[in-house]
Amino acid sequence: MGSDLSKRLRQLKLIAFDFDGIFTDGKVIVDQHGNESVICSRKDTLRFPELRKHGVDLVVISKEKNPVVTKRCEKMKVDCLQGVDEKLIAFKQLLQARNLSIVEIAFMGDDINDMECLKFAGLAFTVADGHVECMAIADYVTSRKGGDHAVREVCDLILEAMEK
Repeated sequence: MGSDLSKRLRQLKLIAFDFDGIFTDGKVIVDQHGNESVICSRKDTLRFPELRKHGVDLVVISKEKNPVVTKRCEKMKVDCLQGVDEKLIAFKQLLQARNLSIVEIAFMGDDINDMECLKFAGLAFTVADGHVECMAIADYVTSRKGGDHAVREVCDLILEAMEK
């Protein structure tokens, strides 16, 4: 990790995440009744309490409105904004409401509807299987794919920088 990235990671106070393609592999299982389910990694959230101890808040901003996302975010103890068509507007409102500067915020997204937030954030993260345009603007591309401990990789990276 370069010293510039390390310095920027230490400034973080808020990380906003997309959900599908970040906490999941982007796939959804639909049963014969139309009920949806996804697979998430428990490893992704194991270090969330440590991030919070370092003053980093966590939030999910999702285009989809889905009870699966609600339940997972409740379990992770992460604020969740769902059904958000304009993610950048919601992201900017979080910034304002929490009185944060751009250098204190990060966004982790994987697809074209995350591009505005990735460009706006002080730090942009995407996953190994993210859209090529996300990869082109990200400050850090994980070695892991979405849903395969990519969030954990970012958490480890941030905590490593903060503990120096």
